[in-house]
Amino acid sequence: MVEINKSEKMNEFFNKRAASYDEYMKNNVNNFEEFYKTIADPIIKTNEKIKILDIGCGTGLELKYIFEKAPNARIIGVDVSAEMLEILLKKYQDKVDQINVVKDSYLTLEFGENKFDYVVSVMTIHHLLYDTKKKLYTKILKSLNNNGKYIEGDYVVSEGKEKRLLKQFKKQMNQENLTDGFFHIDIPFSIKTQEKLFKEVGYRKFDLIFKKKEAAIYVGVK
Repeated sequence: MVEINKSEKMNEFFNKRAASYDEYMKNNVNNFEEFYKTIADPIIKTNEKIKILDIGCGTGLELKYIFEKAPNARIIGVDVSAEMLEILLKKYQDKVDQINVVKDSYLTLEFGENKFDYVVSVMTIHHLLYDTKKKLYTKILKSLNNNGKYIEGDYVVSEGKEKRLLKQFKKQMNQENLTDGFFHIDIPFSIKTQEKLFKEVGYRKFDLIFKKKEAAIYVGVK
């Protein structure tokens, strides 16, 4: 699943694959059903209108389980692919009054401060390098209410593989003059690096709640 191929702009990559995205994820994410269900585990079951920011939301695979925990949640979904957002809204027609989709990059979009009870990202942050992730995690932390949680489900690799991929990725960035975060290239980190990032940014806790092969879910608490 972890590859470095010729780069392709992020929005173009996902627009081309929007129609087949759900099926692709079902076939390629380790323990797909358990993984996506576990994304919602840190969310306290409630009927309150809690606020959740879903960055890189794609077609909203995780929203099925989030709404099971918080049926009245207000969701802001951010993604660079208009086609994916269109599919998301069609899938959740009964919840359209609770979902606001934003076609934009979560790297440049302002999230505000102390606005959300939860921020969620699923299979999207592994396209970013360390410093870009750090800036994003800082922005997420500021956007959370006190005791709010950031839930990230993504690909992870061993420390050795991380070093090899980083070396290869940086070489490709120089050769193709790429901007980090705006091209679709997989560059996942190890659990150790992810924990280091969370702690550097200022999350009070880092909890690993799921790990099956290369699929992992970890939670940071403000």
